[in-house]
Amino acid sequence: MKGLMVRSTLTPEDFAKVYKLLDLPALDCDCGSLCERICCQEYEPGVGMYLLPGEDCMFDGNEPWLEWTLHSATHQDFPPEWDGMVHFVMCRGTCPRDRRPIQCRTFPLMPYIDLDGNLDVRLDTLTGSLLCPLVRYPESHPLRPEFVDAVLSAWRILTKDPIIRADVVWQSRKLEQDRLSPWLKLLSWKRTTK
Repeated sequence: MKGLMVRSTLTPEDFAKVYKLLDLPALDCDCGSLCERICCQEYEPGVGMYLLPGEDCMFDGNEPWLEWTLHSATHQDFPPEWDGMVHFVMCRGTCPRDRRPIQCRTFPLMPYIDLDGNLDVRLDTLTGSLLCPLVRYPESHPLRPEFVDAVLSAWRILTKDPIIRADVVWQSRKLEQDRLSPWLKLLSWKRTTK
């Protein structure tokens, strides 16, 4: 199966550095107290996340709090450059905070690459709009500047990998399309992009 995986050029040391950078909270308080830790549990059947290519090096695959499966990237919402299998993990309850995957560590932010190739971070309105109070009410729950800086620094490392960068570009275009969607007018709250 190893030969069939979407491959990363990043090393285990790169991932360890990213994990260390992201060992800080988004708020001065526990953000889970605002939403009853909804994103840290299976709030509907089958909810989970894809690990970044190569991120599986941070796990041994036998974590009692994770359920592992492999999915074909071509059958999921990944860019065409992703050809092969990707790891999908689902929590069996609550995961240890210091072991959570990158996408959990950076949420509610997501990386964004503009049309000129510049990297920034934005609120993850693609997955967090209906779920996360930090995304729904950013003016009421401002993120710690240290957290925002750490997330941007982490994505600078991660997007050195061309396959991860391709996905960030792919998701960035989706974010732009989402911001123009008519459904946003149905929501009674104001959304911001940063």
